[in-house]
Amino acid sequence: MMNYQKTSTWDKMVHAPFKKIVKFDLICMGIGAVIGMGIGAFIVTNF
Repeated sequence: MMNYQKTSTWDKMVHAPFKKIVKFDLICMGIGAVIGMGIGAFIVTNF
C-alpha cells in the first residue's frame, strides 16, 4: 500500500504537469496563430 502511494505521488508530480504543459503550449500556439492571422489581415486591409 505504501509503495503504491509513492508511485501515485511520483506519477502525479511527473506525468500530470507534463501533459498540462503540452496542452497549455498547444493552446498558446493556437492563440498565437489566430492573433498572427488577425494582425496579418489588419495590415493587409489597412495598407
